[in-house]
Amino acid sequence: MMGEKLKGNYNYQIGNTVYDYYEELPLQTPPQAPVRRNRKVKKRDFRFAIQVSLCGLLVFLGAFFYIHQYAEFGTRQKELRTIKNEIRDTKSTISLTEAKISEKLNLDYIRERASKELGMSEPMAHQIVYIELPKDSYVVYNH
Repeated sequence: MMGEKLKGNYNYQIGNTVYDYYEELPLQTPPQAPVRRNRKVKKRDFRFAIQVSLCGLLVFLGAFFYIHQYAEFGTRQKELRTIKNEIRDTKSTISLTEAKISEKLNLDYIRERASKELGMSEPMAHQIVYIELPKDSYVVYNH
């Protein structure tokens, strides 16, 4: 078929010493006997395929587990950094509040503010009255 198509475009001179390559040669295929495989070989191949599949599955599961744990670890680290920052901010706020409280409870500060801003003065001896209270009438703290 292909030789016929090409022969139309090809000018072969009869008696030439060159072989005509465009002649169709008959195809000769040797008869093939069906290949029979032993059942034991088939079982062995099937077992090998199962083993390879299981190994592939184990590798996949191992990789999946590793990636999952790595992502979980990153998330936990981010949460830990956030919590540490919150703790640092809270400690800073506590220190600032303690400083303000200690400033407000400082007796020298109270006396100074009372005398300068409020115009108060210490009581004189005749203005002080001492009273006696029974022990049951007030709360006693155990330190």
